[in-house]
Amino acid sequence: MKKLLFFNSVVLITFLGCSKDFIVEDISKKSLVINAPANNTATTLNQITFWWDELDGAEKYNLQIVKPDFTNTIQLMLDTNITVNKFNYTFKPGSYQWRVKATNAGHSTTFQVFSIKIDTTSDLSEQSVGLLSPANGAVTGNTLVTFNWSPISVAKKYRLQINSGLVLDTTFTAKTSLTFTVPAIKNSNTPFTWNVKAINDASESQFNPASNTFTVDLKGPSVPVLSAPNDGTIVTVSDTLKWNHGSDAKYDTVYVADDSLFLSVTALWIDLNRIAISEFGRPVGATYWWRVRSFDTYGNPSSYSLTRKFKIQQ
Repeated sequence: MKKLLFFNSVVLITFLGCSKDFIVEDISKKSLVINAPANNTATTLNQITFWWDELDGAEKYNLQIVKPDFTNTIQLMLDTNITVNKFNYTFKPGSYQWRVKATNAGHSTTFQVFSIKIDTTSDLSEQSVGLLSPANGAVTGNTLVTFNWSPISVAKKYRLQINSGLVLDTTFTAKTSLTFTVPAIKNSNTPFTWNVKAINDASESQFNPASNTFTVDLKGPSVPVLSAPNDGTIVTVSDTLKWNHGSDAKYDTVYVADDSLFLSVTALWIDLNRIAISEFGRPVGATYWWRVRSFDTYGNPSSYSLTRKFKIQQ
């Protein structure tokens, strides 16, 4: 009887301890504290930082921007969910409304609505060019990169800088996009930063204070390691080739050849770390050589694994 009581106590304690993981705080009666921009702000600055205090119990924040207001909406400019309490947005001149609310898995606060007006100015000195793509922190496996940024109506030309050292510094007229081959290092991850400023006859903007970074990933995954069968093993067509690959491998290519130089090869792509010998359709009674090469998300290859041989028995 004591054992039964002890067991029930453990179950009750375990249940009570785990039940905390399923409680979602009700934030529906709370309100966000908005720091900036103030309601009815009018400014010539085109890049605005939306900022509010973090709310206990919130998991993310829903920020929306429309033109001109939520009653007579002409255009939805932004509808995004973020986990931080700051967000930068680049505007064109005009009247807008924005609202934000906090949410979690079961509840949300009410939206708080604010108006903002961006006035026209020909003075670019306090303006910022919105950097669109590649997004900050982006990773690509391609050295051919397209850079896009938001236009400023009174700008006549733009100056683009790409840095890893100084890769490119160029000025051109009336373009908000440029495709350029960056000099990434083979078999490595090469980081870059990029930024843009706007220029007209009377003034020029500063480079965006939040320059974007991106990485060109040309580094392949780690070399796969063959695990079975052992070198020189006699196998049947129902046996399986097995290997281990690194966590950075997306898929593997398995090569089975009639000769050790791999002049006559059957190759199969696979996203597992094993494959039946029967998949290769090779005749029995002969000896074959096999090896594996891994590829990452961007198609970068590893080096080949060591080579093993096996014989399919009659």
